[in-house]
Amino acid sequence: MDSTDAPEIDALTRALDVHSLRILVAIDQEGSISAAARALGFTQPTITQHVQRLEARLGATLVARTARAATLTPVGALLAQHAPRIDASLTAAATELARVLGRRAGVVRIAAPVECVAHVIAPAFARLAAEIPGIEVSVHETDDTTAALDLVRGGRADVAVTIDVAAAGSRRRPAPRRAGARSTFLFAEEVVALTVTDVDAPAGRLDPRALSGLPWIRGRGTCSDVVAEAIGRIERPEDIVTGRPDAAIALAAHGVGTAFVAESDLAGITLPNGLRALGLSPSFTRRTSATTLLEAAEIPAVAAAIRTLASHRPTTAEVEATLDARRRSESHRARFRTAAPLPEENPAMPFPSTARLAQAATVAAASALLLTACASATPENTTAPDSGAEIEHITVALPGSLSSLYVGQEAGILNYYIASIAQEGLVSIDAQGRVQPGLAESWEQTDELTYVYELRDDASFQDGTPVTADDVVFSLEQARDETSSPGLAYYLTNVDTVEKTGDAEVTITLTEPDAAFASNMSTGGAAFVTSKAFWEEHDGKVGTPDALLLGSGPYQVTEFAPDSHVTFERVDTWWGELPKVKEITVNFVPDESTRLLAAQSGDVDVAFNVPLAQSQQWENLDTMRVDYVNDLSYVGLYFNTNVAPFDDPKVREAFAHAVDREAYVDKLLRGHGEAATAIMTPESLGAAYEAEEARDVLAGIPQWDYDLDAAKAALAESSVPDGFEAELLTPNTGPQLGTAAQALAQNLEEVGITLNVREVPIEEWLASLDASSDHGVNLMWYFSTLGDPAEVPSYLLGAGNPAGYDNPAIVDLIAQAGAASDPAARIDLLVQAETLQAEDAINVPLWWGQSATAFAKDLGMNDYSSFAFISSWPTQLYRAGQ
Repeated sequence: MDSTDAPEIDALTRALDVHSLRILVAIDQEGSISAAARALGFTQPTITQHVQRLEARLGATLVARTARAATLTPVGALLAQHAPRIDASLTAAATELARVLGRRAGVVRIAAPVECVAHVIAPAFARLAAEIPGIEVSVHETDDTTAALDLVRGGRADVAVTIDVAAAGSRRRPAPRRAGARSTFLFAEEVVALTVTDVDAPAGRLDPRALSGLPWIRGRGTCSDVVAEAIGRIERPEDIVTGRPDAAIALAAHGVGTAFVAESDLAGITLPNGLRALGLSPSFTRRTSATTLLEAAEIPAVAAAIRTLASHRPTTAEVEATLDARRRSESHRARFRTAAPLPEENPAMPFPSTARLAQAATVAAASALLLTACASATPENTTAPDSGAEIEHITVALPGSLSSLYVGQEAGILNYYIASIAQEGLVSIDAQGRVQPGLAESWEQTDELTYVYELRDDASFQDGTPVTADDVVFSLEQARDETSSPGLAYYLTNVDTVEKTGDAEVTITLTEPDAAFASNMSTGGAAFVTSKAFWEEHDGKVGTPDALLLGSGPYQVTEFAPDSHVTFERVDTWWGELPKVKEITVNFVPDESTRLLAAQSGDVDVAFNVPLAQSQQWENLDTMRVDYVNDLSYVGLYFNTNVAPFDDPKVREAFAHAVDREAYVDKLLRGHGEAATAIMTPESLGAAYEAEEARDVLAGIPQWDYDLDAAKAALAESSVPDGFEAELLTPNTGPQLGTAAQALAQNLEEVGITLNVREVPIEEWLASLDASSDHGVNLMWYFSTLGDPAEVPSYLLGAGNPAGYDNPAIVDLIAQAGAASDPAARIDLLVQAETLQAEDAINVPLWWGQSATAFAKDLGMNDYSSFAFISSWPTQLYRAGQ
């Protein structure tokens, strides 16, 4: 810009004001001065005066008036086009200023089609109000998705919640970026058919073509029109049109026709006898997204609304054909529910290029932190021996907040660590991941489906009452219930019956063989045994500040303040050896810097998950030591094969060759991890192989070497030889993932691919992992508690996987592995499955992770390992001698 233009530009800028710009937008949308006045709540003379003043300041006509209408001139239209973004930027600044000055929490305006209000907006509204007291939320119902988007573009709403329906597995390109707008995928749900027709539906699914000759219930209150278009069905005279899903359901129930509706439309509805809810084959999904202007996304209230919408999961109907994939996804999401601090609590580390990583090699190689622990599940114990002294009290710093102590209601990985202090399962897991006795003194697998457990006769709850077979049966039945225990039910879907078969005997029968079931009966899986009388006394509301938690472990919960702390006291009712520690206080401290300050002040004895960015500061404390151990986590890229151009194997190959996993581990993670050669971790193969043998087995799976020339060659042979642009989301709770993604983006830039890396709240990242999202490349971060070899491959490669990858041979291999009883044979099947997917470059492993735990230097822990914290870990603590 010529410097002589600056005064003129400055004068024009000073002439603008946000109120006048809002008026121009309203005139453009409403078509007259009077209608604009009504829309804004002003009088007509006020509107006219504002326009006239702005015209005088600019020296240009902005509105062309006629007797009955008003339209914007080209100059007025230009201002109206930019007005929403200007308005959003000023609102963001004003909101931030209000926060700093201690003023109101903020305002957010949500626009959505009416069918989104009950099942999406209302639950999110309630949660948002609870989490941010004082926030003002308004909802604008619109006729359709387009109208909601128009309100956002026009500056009259901050967030548009939109829906669309498509056949699952259909190839699609990422939604085009609207100028100045950002779209966030929230969730997808299956479309089901409602019919009274007696039609064959294997496994609860049918091809909608089987119903095409019958009357259909159509209209915007259904998904029927999209299904009809996809299968080429022509509208029939006997079809009925309705604008409401409840009307469509009622009509279908009376046999008037077949309706196709989304799962959440059936929430809370008991289907009458004779009305069948069936999944579709091929399946269809209704996708829900949220769109906001880029500037509005910076407004704290708007950002909170997006985060809350992304964390919401619709209540699903009991349609068995659609439940398994959702349960699988929910089991993964649950691991992260309690570890989502605000973005500023985890500043991302600056990212180096691959060249800078190489320059850092000599420094990294000299570092004593390149531990040999990464080669073993159990690090060498360098703590002094046990002094034999009792420990009056320890304080634990937990890197997250808990709102419930019952894992069935809140199943984050930290919940497992805390609940296992007080509760027990039928079995326990030792330091090597092997199944050991728990409440069951012994057990027997009498056939491939039946497990018989004999309970120990000296087990008591912390209130002194004995643990009975009735208590065990009751606890497991509650864990199976998706309403009582949504965090555990997925792990017990294969259970057919749980029965008391003797005074101290419980028999569990499965629907099909499951090699991982034995471990699932621990507190690392789904067995958290409590007293039936205690549960009923509190009407199932356990794990709360009022009810607390009752178990049979060595410690009893004495106080629980959600998002603050929980305390435990040693009891003498436990059947095992009395532990050394008498009392435990667990403080919930999500902020990393606050945890470090507490440790510096001597107020912490144990701190979970020391962040990598601060590990050296923790290591330098005189009173603490930091121990590292492989944590059974997996990090890798995966590609959504439904999103172009990632349906092209050559594009995936180009990405795979651009991954420098050795550099990520050695330089970014400072050696605290291991370059992954597979989805399975070496520890998960422990039932059949020693550590190095396991690494050799996994290294035999095909690898994509880091080779930028090969990446360029693959891209040249692809459907996009000139390159393309893609977006990769990373969670704000994993800055190391963002750092690696930025390094990958720099490598891809050399190849000819632009990868935009964007850090988002963990709720948005989790939502983006759905196969129905528009993100073609994604980062997977998975934590396993039990280290079963099939757990992660089943999620990433099995039916309903997040990549939308359909390989029947792999699905069959995983099913065989689930039924195999011989550990080596089971692992061989899983290696075959991983080999097939590696050849297709669907998942590209990056690293197997480590976790860091800080201990007071005079506090030792026996058997510190990958599995240390999923049984009653305080029993392993001791006071170290001199």
